[in-house]
Amino acid sequence: MGLFSSHMAAVRKREFEQIYDTYSRRIYGFALRLSDGDTYLAEEIVQESFIRLWEHWDGLNDRQAALGYLFSTAKHIFLNYCEHEMVKYVYEEYVLQHDSELTGESESSQDARSLEAYLRQIVDNMPLVRQKVFMMSRYEHKSHKEIAATLGISEKTVEVHITLALRELRAHLSD
Repeated sequence: MGLFSSHMAAVRKREFEQIYDTYSRRIYGFALRLSDGDTYLAEEIVQESFIRLWEHWDGLNDRQAALGYLFSTAKHIFLNYCEHEMVKYVYEEYVLQHDSELTGESESSQDARSLEAYLRQIVDNMPLVRQKVFMMSRYEHKSHKEIAATLGISEKTVEVHITLALRELRAHLSD
């Protein structure tokens, strides 16, 4: 059985390398268009997309489905990046307003305190695990992998919690 499993691992690796050689440039071009020419971000998207393909390789019944999976994954990675940047922007704006509070700008500091309290209230009303995941991701700047390891959950569960938390924050902020 050991010889068979090592042979299968070699076949799996060879198939994956062929998929990478065949599709990596197309995924990079797609990611480059999504990221509006940001080569670093496009490279990160391609790398993460192929990592996820490798992690789900055994779940693909048809190797031809790899291209669709890669495009879909790249798009989702980009959208998650955009959501993260939006939350980061809101937080940075809050920090700027909060810092101005110390200089005596009363109206903007009141707005900052109100926004902070409102965001905190929204987060506090989330399920406990989602709160922890969101806080670790956005305020402690931990990766999905680090959060998953710390909380004993899968990286996919971390992604789902972050997506749901961002969706909830957007819904409340758009009201």
